Amino acid sequence: MKIQCNACGAAEARVLCCADEAALCVACDEEVHAANKLAGKHQRVPLLTNADAAGTAAPAAAVAPAVPKCDICQVCPDPETSSLLSLPPFL
Repeated sequence: MKIQCNACGAAEARVLCCADEAALCVACDEEVHAANKLAGKHQRVPLLTNADAAGTAAPAAAVAPAVPKCDICQVCPDPETSSLLSLPPFL
């Protein structure tokens, strides 16, 4: 299951912005978080693809060593063994 970008609705989301509670594609993430210094400080967590979860890509720990708990559900999956895509939808 692919998660669409909440900003453009066209591309696949690659990160979750914790402050905005939004899934964003790479282009929208760069645009939104380049808007001002405060937005640039938002913590973003990479969304894992099925390939990432299957271990065919770099482990999430290599991308984001400290995965914060979600503000909504307070679930913090182990990035080595689970996919954020397997969590119940909250957006």
